[in-house]
Amino acid sequence: MRLRRWFRVEYLIVLLAIAVRIVPGPRTIDDAYITFRYSQNLLNGNGLVFNAGEAVLGTTTPLYALLLSLAAAPIGGSQAPYPAIALGINAIADGLTCLLLLRLGRRVGYPNAGVVTGILWAISPMSVTFAIGGMETSVFILILMGSLYMYSTHRLVPAALLAAFSLLTRPDALIAVIPLLGIRLLTLLRKKPDRPSLLEILSFGLPLAIWGLIGYLYYGSPIPQSVMAKAIVYNLPAAAGLIRLLQH
Repeated sequence: MRLRRWFRVEYLIVLLAIAVRIVPGPRTIDDAYITFRYSQNLLNGNGLVFNAGEAVLGTTTPLYALLLSLAAAPIGGSQAPYPAIALGINAIADGLTCLLLLRLGRRVGYPNAGVVTGILWAISPMSVTFAIGGMETSVFILILMGSLYMYSTHRLVPAALLAAFSLLTRPDALIAVIPLLGIRLLTLLRKKPDRPSLLEILSFGLPLAIWGLIGYLYYGSPIPQSVMAKAIVYNLPAAAGLIRLLQH
């Protein structure tokens, strides 16, 4: 009975997260249309570019652009309703993130904390804003949470694969991925029984290596031009940068 009630709570919180994003409908912001255009050009056979014939990597979220393309392909291709597709993907992603938060809380012995955290994420104004805005944030958080959850359950190969995918969704995933890499490196150096296997290393390194090679051969660099531009424009003093990090 108690287990059945727990599953009902999980189900309701996931539905809550999806509902509070679907009800207001798409309120797409301008940045999202950049990714939409990359996806549309890919479906039109022009490659993952903003302008056809110009091999410039401007998007920082190639994985999200590919996901949009996969979702749009069977329902209109480049003419599909991208704002609605993005909203649907993001709503489901946030619902699944709530589920992971609930299960993580249960795993560490604090199920009530997991429930509270899941509810807070479901109704978080900023989370809802990014989801209905069409950006990749919801998918990014889901992938990153998935990696952390898999790591907590000692499923290290899927954790490594999801960590790689998080970097292909947003480069600032490094903030979470670097500590995980540090922990795994220590287990390797100390020759502990759970040190990284070859499969775990390949699961993390191979997707990044493949994208790096594609980026170098097609664009001249796997680093998005927008990242290099922002590094110049938003060059904050160290103290100001730390404050901005803490604010997020």
